[in-house]
Amino acid sequence: MKNWNLSGGAAKLELAFKSLKKAAGDAQEFWHDDASRRFQEKYLAALEPQVRDALDAIHRLEQILSGAEHECGSA
Repeated sequence: MKNWNLSGGAAKLELAFKSLKKAAGDAQEFWHDDASRRFQEKYLAALEPQVRDALDAIHRLEQILSGAEHECGSA
């Protein structure tokens, strides 16, 4: 029996990041000065690869845990 669920957390992270990008896109309709560009570059652009890396790591960990569980005969 599986005592962990990483898929739910990964889905929440992905949904939260999509919501953040949409909100930032909506704000750019009205906020398009130097501060907006700096915010985009410093925070949003830098955050995207970090979120992708975290999601990839979560999915890899889930595969490893599933494999370990299978090898231990709990699957």
